[in-house]
Amino acid sequence: MLLKYRFRSIVLTTIFLTALFFTVAGCLGSPFQLERANVTVKKLGNPLRQDGQSDRALNVWDLQVFKDKIYLAGGSTVTNAGPISVWAYDPGTQKFVREYSVDEEAIEHYRVFGNQLYIPAADPTQGDRNKFYRRQTNGQWQKYTSEAIKLAHVRDLIEVNSNEILMVGNSRQPDKPSGRGSALATATTEGLVFKTAGVNIQSNGVILADFNWFFSIFEYQDRIFAINSLLRDADNYGGSITEYNPTTRQLELADRLRNEEFIPLNLIGKNSSHGIDIIYRLWNPVEFQNYLIYPVRSYSITPKNYRQAYMNSIGFFYKSGMGNTPQRVKLPRRAMGEDVLIIDDELYALGNKKRRDDKYIIYVFKTDRLERKIKWQQVAKFASTNKARSFEYLDGTFYFGLGQDYGEKIGNSGDILSYTPQ
Repeated sequence: MLLKYRFRSIVLTTIFLTALFFTVAGCLGSPFQLERANVTVKKLGNPLRQDGQSDRALNVWDLQVFKDKIYLAGGSTVTNAGPISVWAYDPGTQKFVREYSVDEEAIEHYRVFGNQLYIPAADPTQGDRNKFYRRQTNGQWQKYTSEAIKLAHVRDLIEVNSNEILMVGNSRQPDKPSGRGSALATATTEGLVFKTAGVNIQSNGVILADFNWFFSIFEYQDRIFAINSLLRDADNYGGSITEYNPTTRQLELADRLRNEEFIPLNLIGKNSSHGIDIIYRLWNPVEFQNYLIYPVRSYSITPKNYRQAYMNSIGFFYKSGMGNTPQRVKLPRRAMGEDVLIIDDELYALGNKKRRDDKYIIYVFKTDRLERKIKWQQVAKFASTNKARSFEYLDGTFYFGLGQDYGEKIGNSGDILSYTPQ
């Protein structure tokens, strides 16, 4: 509620609040103070640092609610940070629990299908056998592997029906059926059976060459797309989009679609090396009121950009139907969107704004409607040494995972914060 003060009172109050805000924000070991005096952001811990991770591997890439716990994703596939512990924060006990250790260089994100939690095998510490990890209904974790399917670095998963998981990643043998960037895991009475799921090497006269590498797979308007593939040809040097065909149970090259269907062309650029020097990756997209909303992060396979481009924040976009150019989501205060959630039929966006002192203001905004002029309501605002890379919501409390882009200060990367609106 806005209060009316005389001019002198406004000046004195503003000076006091400004001094308090920046003084508290600079205290790294104390709670992060919001502008409202009765609300605090609490530091819960830093289990990634406790595990010995450092630099980019401290980034909390993803937070995931599952079974009344908050699961953390961290590590780095470019600095060989593995193995990585599966950490979960239990609000009931207010403690972090180490449930498991994956033989990967990173846990980049989680997926929830039904009543089970999955981890894509983003970059095995040895070999290419690992496909994903699953938390069984009894709470125990299990690793699933396949020697026959030459699919490495599984970057994403999606459930295509009640007993099949579609995986996408990269291949060591793109010219062979066993290594074309995707595979299906089908549940049978004997367990999980793995088979290849595309992509055709030649489609309508287009011959695909070199790599076959996917970074994200998602559903939009009842269709499943896998993009950011390094499927190169003379007309589409920087990558193509594939679409899942439920009849053939294969990913198929969508000849009429290009990556600019989901990544704006002015971001991709027209350089012949786009999609190789810098790869653009949709990050955990969500569908809301017939829109697709998603942050974009970067990657690279070239030596000059391999470390520098890993998982940097690129932008925040929304798409209003196939055939329409994606648009940037413009958050208030010129904050850059980093993560997105749907809570009780409302869309929540996590944003960061960098200050002149290289620290950040972290925001949470919400809206109940997406349209040309989106009306955002501010839910939270606080100062931090680092940007928030991820957020989640459980039982009335927001949780944040801190991190940094390449070249930024490590600071408090890896910290897990909580905030309960009053």
